[in-house]
Amino acid sequence: MSDGLLRLRLRLIGPFRIDRRVGVRDAPGVGSRQARTVLALLAVRPGWVDLDPLAAAVWPGGPPRAPAANLATLVSRLRATLGREAVAGERGCYRLGARVGTDLDDAEALVAVAPADPTAARRALNLLGEGPVLADWPDAKWAVPARARQAELLRRARAATITAAIRAGDVWVARRTAETAVAADPLDEAAFRLLMRSYVAAGEPARALRAYLRLRTTLTRELGVDPAPETARLHVAILRNVA
Repeated sequence: MSDGLLRLRLRLIGPFRIDRRVGVRDAPGVGSRQARTVLALLAVRPGWVDLDPLAAAVWPGGPPRAPAANLATLVSRLRATLGREAVAGERGCYRLGARVGTDLDDAEALVAVAPADPTAARRALNLLGEGPVLADWPDAKWAVPARARQAELLRRARAATITAAIRAGDVWVARRTAETAVAADPLDEAAFRLLMRSYVAAGEPARALRAYLRLRTTLTRELGVDPAPETARLHVAILRNVA
């Protein structure tokens, strides 16, 4: 959706925040924590969300006697604060309004064009690196898929950044970003291949070979497998150039 059509933007990365499209940034807190939980869950669950998952998120210790009525009250208060378009409702189900966006959506749009646009890749990295998704709900199981989405977007944004940096001869950025990628996921072979390539681009093939050995050791220990053929071929190519 065009940014000009959005009324609200929910900031899910790091502390939960709400930006109004009228140019005024809201305070971090909107209503009660229960109301903010409703809004946050709707932001990470696509489509209509029915009563049960909402009630479980809002009242993790057990729902009140009339959860539907209590949820309706929370939604009513959100609409009073943020506008009726903030939350849509239908037969006991709710979803975000059509004119509400999130920073995760922004990041996904940037990552989609990142392979051809290094500036978009850097913007995505900056946005995604602001903290864990829904940091205000660190133990919420309903936030796990959104955190996995953030991790995947970070992986793709880093890969685009590294590839662009190698092409541009910016070996420092390539190496630093690749080292961050493999530290985030020591089993990510694609990240290790980029790390190896960044070391070669920096004139450090010996470090690339050591990175391969580290990956092979980790894969054997953790998964009982060898590196993929693509990784092994890169390793052989580096060895031949060194020899």
